[in-house]
Amino acid sequence: MDKKNLQILEILARNCRVSNTTIAKSLNISKDAVRYRINNLEKTGFLKQKLLFVDARRLGFTRYHLLLKFKAGIDKNATEEISKNPFVMWINTFIGRFDMQIIVDAKNSFELEKIKQDIFKRCNHKIEEYIILTHLYDLEFTQVNPIINLGTKFTQKNDFSFSNLSPKKFPVNPDFKKETISRTDIDILELLSKNPSMSLTEISTKLSIDRITAKKRVNSLIDKKIILNFGGIPDHIKQGFVTYYLLVRLKQDTPHEELRKPFEKLQNIFYAGKMNGNYDMILYLNARNPQELNQSIETFKNDMKNYMHHYDLLVQDKVHYWRQFTQGIYQTLKKDL
Repeated sequence: MDKKNLQILEILARNCRVSNTTIAKSLNISKDAVRYRINNLEKTGFLKQKLLFVDARRLGFTRYHLLLKFKAGIDKNATEEISKNPFVMWINTFIGRFDMQIIVDAKNSFELEKIKQDIFKRCNHKIEEYIILTHLYDLEFTQVNPIINLGTKFTQKNDFSFSNLSPKKFPVNPDFKKETISRTDIDILELLSKNPSMSLTEISTKLSIDRITAKKRVNSLIDKKIILNFGGIPDHIKQGFVTYYLLVRLKQDTPHEELRKPFEKLQNIFYAGKMNGNYDMILYLNARNPQELNQSIETFKNDMKNYMHHYDLLVQDKVHYWRQFTQGIYQTLKKDL
């Protein structure tokens, strides 16, 4: 992993649709060299996945985090079975108090209950303990971890790449507006969820629309803040990081501006969400050694000492599944039309 590879990862983490030509100009290397390096990053697993990031709240859905403890360990095929539920968007396993986290999107509590029962059935009803946290909004969200945060500059355009949408961070705010979108918009989201790098020409061909219309529809979804980003996901483990989860219980009515303070200093927290339930906040923290972990936790505790009751620490074992715009959302939106 030389500097050029890290810079390529940084650009793709900010927007996986950025063209090889743009990257080549930015790094002063040939387009063929960029293509070769990206292929190698994918083959070796340093570039783990490309993802369409959406704000499901604006489509009428609420996000829930299910934390599960199994009676006798996780069945070998459990994660694959759970991923077959169309509303599941994330599955990871833990070392710690809980064995697994499953994130789902549901329109209401009735739909959530149906999803939960289906998940429990797919786990052969071997759940010993569980809690459900309701996601309210994000405090932090970035794919640019400290190793690849090199400040690499590249030309950002509102062309087929939509590279003008290339934020280093893209958390969602507490306030939002539910949007109404067309069947074409729904189909575009479905195509981009399967392949975030899909060209406008391919989108227009699949949907029988012209290329200009396809571009306008994607821009409209960006303007409505339904599409947050087209991100490339680096493999943190291959970069020497272990991912830890802090589950934090806060005092009631902790001010929003106080919740954001830790992220002005901490560079290795790549996600933090405000929750409702047994815990009030979840943080995903990268650290390369125990000293780095302890330093980050102490910094967080010092900033939040007037508002924090307690926290639990979990170690991430593996992310098994991740897709932001699920089949469940797609089918529900089509049905609603």
